Amino acid sequence: MSNHGRVLAYVAADEEARLRDIADGVGITERRAADIVNDLEHGGYLTRTRVGRRNRYQIDGEPRVRTPRLAMLTTGQLLALLLQALDHPLL
Repeated sequence: MSNHGRVLAYVAADEEARLRDIADGVGITERRAADIVNDLEHGGYLTRTRVGRRNRYQIDGEPRVRTPRLAMLTTGQLLALLLQALDHPLL
């Protein structure tokens, strides 16, 4: 799975995760985690809302997965399968 997919799955499991938590959980730098979250936000996969000094993320499960082999699935369907299969090991 790509780092984008791993970040999206991490955020789906913990919508209040800090970038530091996401980076540690996925095994990437905090700067790379921020870049990926920005990519996902611009791609319409998630929305970032500022709550006090922290961000809260909300996944939009409606967009179709852009990978050709998985294009029949929505983002929400793919995340549900991943989180169920992995039993939330990203946390």
